[in-house]
Amino acid sequence: MLKRNETVLSAIMSAYDEGDLWSQSSLWYRSGMGKKDLSGKRLERLVAMLEGVFAGTNATIESPSRRLVDRDTGKPREHDVLITWDHGHHRIITAIECRDRSRPVGVPDVEAFADKCARTGVHSGVIVSATSFRNSARVKAAARSITCMDLAEVERFDWLAMEAFVGYERKFGHVEARIMFNDAQPDALSAVFDADGTQLSEQQILTVITHSVPAAENPEDEVGKLFPVNMHMLTPGWTAHDTEGNVWPIDHIEVQTSFTMEKTVSTVQTHRYVGGGKDYAIASADAKIGEVVGKFMMVRNEDDTTSVYWTPDKHGKQIET
Repeated sequence: MLKRNETVLSAIMSAYDEGDLWSQSSLWYRSGMGKKDLSGKRLERLVAMLEGVFAGTNATIESPSRRLVDRDTGKPREHDVLITWDHGHHRIITAIECRDRSRPVGVPDVEAFADKCARTGVHSGVIVSATSFRNSARVKAAARSITCMDLAEVERFDWLAMEAFVGYERKFGHVEARIMFNDAQPDALSAVFDADGTQLSEQQILTVITHSVPAAENPEDEVGKLFPVNMHMLTPGWTAHDTEGNVWPIDHIEVQTSFTMEKTVSTVQTHRYVGGGKDYAIASADAKIGEVVGKFMMVRNEDDTTSVYWTPDKHGKQIET
């Protein structure tokens, strides 16, 4: 006869499942990224991610950047994005200014930024504009050794089939778990171990439980609904230790909980990043993997392959080519 130990696991979970990312190319209309969507900090974040992908491993990307002291006033000044290349015996600093205004970048903008770079010890400067540059500004930038980069929205790329990332995430309510033993049961437990002998915390056990809840073949069928869960979770090789050091084989765990499925749709945004002898075709989308929010970025290479990057923060990490 199976007996229960009900003293070990009972917790409220704001719970989550793996938050697997599902991409669908034919179900969602891509509305595009308007200029208002490239405003302010959003533009700076996208540029910082792009430069983090392209800069390489010996570069540090900061956005917002640390403040650099103005040589004239002695006061600190901030750049939108700062890239520092460490070459061992010396460092090279590049500052990037992101312009999202309704008008193209003009000569006064270039001159002001060039002076700011010179007075803060920056070795090279880049202006990224979502609204292009006046021709006179490009001439002035070349004279002041400032690189002009256009980040322009495009309608679509022939090589890109998907139009959106669709994410599904299960949100669990209260989780009640009872550890089940064959015949006898310990009076009190001090620890639980998995089949590899790794001690599991209560949170780790609850994570195993939520990941063990069967997933629907089509998560769309679960969106917006409440699902009760009564589950018999097998735990082969798991053991429990009591307060006296005795080891007890765990038969299984009885689970009662419920969950709802939440759905998010993130439009894929397509841009060209052009300037300084470079021309990048880029597709990106905000996404969430587990509890980590970040951005997927796809960059088209010269050999017609596509590099895919997941950037949870200011540093790019290539995950697929």
